[in-house]
Amino acid sequence: MRLTIYNKIRLFLSFPFLICHLLLYLISRNRRIINADILAWGRYRDFISKNHIFVSLASLLVFQPEFREQFNLRIGRLSLLLVFFNNRGGYCDLGRCPFIGEGFVLMHGFGTVINGSAVIGKNCTILHNATIGAGNGGSPVIGDNVYIGAGAIIIGNVIVGNNVKIGADAIVVENVPDGSTVVSQKSKIICR
Repeated sequence: MRLTIYNKIRLFLSFPFLICHLLLYLISRNRRIINADILAWGRYRDFISKNHIFVSLASLLVFQPEFREQFNLRIGRLSLLLVFFNNRGGYCDLGRCPFIGEGFVLMHGFGTVINGSAVIGKNCTILHNATIGAGNGGSPVIGDNVYIGAGAIIIGNVIVGNNVKIGADAIVVENVPDGSTVVSQKSKIICR
């Protein structure tokens, strides 16, 4: 685990903020899922350690606002107790989606919107400005081990299979089979 002196001081000064979150983590029924989320974030952040789960949780809560949104989703109604500490509204909208599997990573989550009735499998990574929304009679069902790139849009009653990669700015409105890669069309010049 590597934290700079500046970040260690920042972590220390955030202690009142962290103590409430850590207490709610200890009484949460979703501790196993939160632990899996923390380990999944370890693929992208070098300050995550599976040996120091409390320090890793504290670091993610302080340095990653998208993880904070994810943590609030995982602890459910207990997050209402944290209303004074979570004053950074509008960062991303997870829609109180109860069907997100463990190992979820919302990297650079600014502007990401996930419909509350969407289903997301295990070990999924979603980048910024992605939209997973309802339409055409339902919400998307996303399988396990799916990577969704920046600005991607998945709308409607579609099923995205397991081990799928959806590229940046791709628009998905029909089912995607397992092991596929979806990309957007190449840009074209319409006027010179």
